[in-house]
Amino acid sequence: MKNFKRILLAFVAVFAAVLLVACSSKSDNGTYVYKPAKSEVKEILGEQGVTDSSVEALLDQVKLEVSVTIKDKKGSISIKGEALGNKMDQSYEVKVDQKAKTFQAKTGEGEKIKYKVSGDVFTFDLSDQDSSDSAATLEMFKNAKFKRTK
Repeated sequence: MKNFKRILLAFVAVFAAVLLVACSSKSDNGTYVYKPAKSEVKEILGEQGVTDSSVEALLDQVKLEVSVTIKDKKGSISIKGEALGNKMDQSYEVKVDQKAKTFQAKTGEGEKIKYKVSGDVFTFDLSDQDSSDSAATLEMFKNAKFKRTK
């Protein structure tokens, strides 16, 4: 009887472990948001060629929020910003390949852009990108860490 209880306990433990692994979420689905701090805005504007004196004047007048939403094979990138009283709100639909960790235009045209998800943090992986227009646009987000929203 004692051996039977040990065997049963081992079987239940293995079954529970398999069940936990099988039911765990392994997808990148979710919404990830990036709101840069003033120091990050200063760095981004500096990389865009804005002079230091202009950066200091613009710093309090620039707000930016970028969100990336992934839902299975579809996704969107939304950019909301405000600079000098002008508001901008743009959204782009994309195709997502979660296995290859890539984004591509919804039409399937253009290059694929790699991304990484580590825990609740999303980042663009621009290590293999050429110096194309899309890579240059995303270059300002090379160090951006997008946080998953709940």
